[in-house]
Amino acid sequence: MILIVDGGSTKTDWCFAVSPSSVITVRTDGLNPVIQQADDISDTLMCQLLPEMQAQGIMSSAVTAVHYYGAGCTPERKHVMETLLSGCFAEATCVTVDSDLLAAARALCGRQAGVACILGTGSNSCLYDGSRIVANTPALGYILGDEGSGSVLGRRFLNALLKGCLPKGLREEFFETCHTSLNDIIERVYRRPMPNRFLASTSRFIADRLYIGELEQMVIANFECFILNNLHAYSVSDKVFHAIGGMATAYEAQLRKAAERQGWRVGVVECTPVSGLIAYHCCEP
Repeated sequence: MILIVDGGSTKTDWCFAVSPSSVITVRTDGLNPVIQQADDISDTLMCQLLPEMQAQGIMSSAVTAVHYYGAGCTPERKHVMETLLSGCFAEATCVTVDSDLLAAARALCGRQAGVACILGTGSNSCLYDGSRIVANTPALGYILGDEGSGSVLGRRFLNALLKGCLPKGLREEFFETCHTSLNDIIERVYRRPMPNRFLASTSRFIADRLYIGELEQMVIANFECFILNNLHAYSVSDKVFHAIGGMATAYEAQLRKAAERQGWRVGVVECTPVSGLIAYHCCEP
């Protein structure tokens, strides 16, 4: 049995696979070794993962390999997850911990070289050689970077909305629909934790109103900025990129328009990397 993990800061999916068609998935709280202490991560494993495994009839001793991909798994912090996972799955002969960006690349490209992107609450991209990441434009986060992401789209939207640059009546509609106000927005952005998630949450309002020309153009411009600032750094003869994440799937038509305008083409688009990772690891040569 192979364990393939898609670890995010909000939720983590643990996929126990005997074959691509025989998979049991267990979900726990998110894990991030950059913002969590090892004891907190251990508590999640002991109090959530292991009981759920037991309920599903999964023995930890049956797991022969663990492939964990997750947020915060930087070269400096990945050892935290490796140590904890090795303790949980002592019989596993292989325990690997890698970034969510490598997960996207392997899920989207398999064993073929290509350009892989994450377009979700945040954004990232890489040039992939069929096994490893060989080039990466720094994402820089939602303040300095993250073009194409939900958080940057939200920032652009709220800026235009609150400064009266969008159609009349849309501001009041947003306040009423989202049960918020100018003061609430300032509070969420400047005084509460995770403002990037709040900014990205406005995407739901935008996605339902793409018939408003200014909103669709805002989405396209956000993606164009991502392509221009991140993808043009990669030297590839075939200008094709693949994308994973909620922004990519929610606005696929707009993503393809943006790519065409910038001389690129969109290949595979997926919401999550899970199915691609299962295929990658269960069909290893």
